[in-house]
Amino acid sequence: GGWGGTSGTQYFKRKVGIDGEEKFLPDARQRQTGLFTMQSLVKGPLRLEGGLRVEFSKLDADEDADLGTPAMKREFTTVSGSAGAAYEVSPGWRAGLTLSRSARSPSIDELFANGPHAGTQAFEIGDPTLDPEKSIGIEASIRKHSGPLKLTATAYYNRFSNFIFQAPSGEVEDELPVYQYLQGKAKYYGFEVEAEAEL
Repeated sequence: GGWGGTSGTQYFKRKVGIDGEEKFLPDARQRQTGLFTMQSLVKGPLRLEGGLRVEFSKLDADEDADLGTPAMKREFTTVSGSAGAAYEVSPGWRAGLTLSRSARSPSIDELFANGPHAGTQAFEIGDPTLDPEKSIGIEASIRKHSGPLKLTATAYYNRFSNFIFQAPSGEVEDELPVYQYLQGKAKYYGFEVEAEAEL
């Protein structure tokens, strides 16, 4: 009757062990288990969509005398969801609107870093007290999905209550600028346009 979707689980495991002068992280582990469902319902020109994801994250780091960091452990449970609708306003043209609420737990680097990172040429300092990153977003789109020329135009706006970012501290360590992981409010907005032609 126009109903379709998928549900499932995902598992992610990351283990970090760095040796040498450029060690910026203690030995650490990250494990994530996610449960998700995405469902849609099509009734004539109307398409409704919804999604939900629950994620359980465990992160821990060993004590490291060289970096001067104690043993640390954090656990997070995050919930993300979205709901949207699209309507075929004329043959081959579809307009849509989606609302979303997303959450992301901090990574190993963001929590436990404390040393010189060769890849970024910075002395990175994590914050083991960081909270999950959360945002609320809205997206509007118009699509031409039939014929030899397909077009998509999308405008989006996301507001973060505790965006995780790196900021320069103004200090220098090991001849590298010091960058600290912090949290703050942020807004992401913009638009995307895509065209595809069948030659």
